[in-house]
Amino acid sequence: MSAGYFPRREKVGLEDLFKGLVTASHILHHHGVLDAYGHLSVRSPDNPATFWMPCNMPPALVSTPDDLVEYKVDDASAVEKDAKKGYLERHIHSEIYKRFPNVNAVVHSHCSEVLPYCISGVPLKASTHMAGFLGSNVPVWDISSHYSSGAKHDLLVRDSQLGASLSAAFKPATSAGFLYSKVRSALPTQIGGSQEPDKEPNYSTVLMQSHGFTTLAHGIEDVVYQAIYTKEAAQAHTTALTIRNAHFGHTIEGNIDVQGGGKIKSAKVKAESDLTFLSDREAHDAWESNQGTVHRPWALWCREVEVCPLYRNGCPGCEDD
Repeated sequence: MSAGYFPRREKVGLEDLFKGLVTASHILHHHGVLDAYGHLSVRSPDNPATFWMPCNMPPALVSTPDDLVEYKVDDASAVEKDAKKGYLERHIHSEIYKRFPNVNAVVHSHCSEVLPYCISGVPLKASTHMAGFLGSNVPVWDISSHYSSGAKHDLLVRDSQLGASLSAAFKPATSAGFLYSKVRSALPTQIGGSQEPDKEPNYSTVLMQSHGFTTLAHGIEDVVYQAIYTKEAAQAHTTALTIRNAHFGHTIEGNIDVQGGGKIKSAKVKAESDLTFLSDREAHDAWESNQGTVHRPWALWCREVEVCPLYRNGCPGCEDD
């Protein structure tokens, strides 16, 4: 597979994939996107009909190619019959790869900074230039109406039916405002651009009701960037809401019920000030600009986990091999 898999690389082999997948798992744990739960996957560079992800273990402890399992995009079954036990929710990954042939990396997270936006009804939007990829509307997918008869209602994406429903939320029948696919089609292929916008998702990130979030991208570096800055955007958004509510007052708007003793009917509480979010144009241009700089934080993040004794990368080509 060529440019757009690991952006700025002309060719990627399995050794690169293994090293990158292990490193990325460590980075996402180090930055609090993953803990003992959550997972990352990458499409195979040799066979787009398969993808790789760690076996059922904490991301921080993934360390060698033996910890990785190859799965079929078609049904999320392991390629090898004697493969180690995998994550239950790998259908999230298989169905995204099936629907979007240009997507090569997926992260699923239960990050605590993002969870409030999965349960509160407060929309998560791009509030800083580093999170332009979020756009002006991050969809919230609700699993409750998609369970099959007799299925466990535990919010887990256990099968292909649920995975397909989630993947569809990245490109709904109607989309407005910022579209991730438009940014991709405008970029050079050397940094992950695509000339097939109809095969691109309209959103990079989807929140999952009472569960977490999933983000997708063309390569490992991009998907790690998006996962980390989804967390950062949610944290900034929550902090801004908190200080806004503490500093500014509120007014009550409604009709006075004279016969009811002066009570206010149909009252609404309105804040004296509101948060400022990126416009669709700002989100588009910010993400387009940031695409060419993803290698900068990636280099820092790799070094952070290299020097941390918790993480070990025993894949070929690593210093601690």
